[in-house]
Amino acid sequence: MSEKHLKKGDALPPYNGKLRLFAMRFCPYAERSILVLNAKKLQYDLVHIDLDNKPEWIFSFNPKGTVPILEYEEGKAIFDSSIINAYLDEKYPDPPLQSSDPLQRAQDKIVVELLSSAHSAYYTAAFNAQALTSESLETYHRGLEVLQKEVEARGTTFLGGDKPGLVDYTVWPFLERFLSLPHLGKPEFAISEDKYGALLKYMESMKNDPPIKAYTLAPETHAKYTESRVKGTPDNNMLDTSDVCCFRPRKKKE
Repeated sequence: MSEKHLKKGDALPPYNGKLRLFAMRFCPYAERSILVLNAKKLQYDLVHIDLDNKPEWIFSFNPKGTVPILEYEEGKAIFDSSIINAYLDEKYPDPPLQSSDPLQRAQDKIVVELLSSAHSAYYTAAFNAQALTSESLETYHRGLEVLQKEVEARGTTFLGGDKPGLVDYTVWPFLERFLSLPHLGKPEFAISEDKYGALLKYMESMKNDPPIKAYTLAPETHAKYTESRVKGTPDNNMLDTSDVCCFRPRKKKE
């Protein structure tokens, strides 16, 4: 599957009858929906969009021009990861990714909401370091501490139980990116073993989950992309190899 990001002037690829997700390779919100599609083992096409130079046709699917966007029938789409993922879990209920208990579903949403403050601190540390304050660091670690307490309180391998659920696939994309901060010269944002042992154990289990394993990127890769964006030249296609041609080595002359 090509990792190339389509931009203004590029044609809309033909629709072939599968679900189609418009995403951006380094977007955590798009990753949330990709993980759910993977967990459901659904057949889908993935189209990456250059969000800095968007193709004109993307606005016909989402007037805001943001991703993710799920095209569920030709020319018909829904957008926003929370809306997409709720739709996918109801439309394709096997396996279910949410509890049948309304209270548990509400508690899962609270976990996601409490971690969101750490998202803001991450974005500041990664993309606007000059605006960092001690409060940003405190907010970040407070979010991680809350998540670790929830992991410990639930006493299961994943927040969703013995297998990852929607809550796990919602928090993971940011945890994945948090690991890149020490590689960006921010050691104070490290998720250290001495402070976050239970959380790191949970994260290790998540890394080995097949839907995540198929899409997750190394911290160094996230750091490299972040650096390119901070410099003003985001390398959206850094993972794309679709134009690379491999040549057979010449035979030695005898």
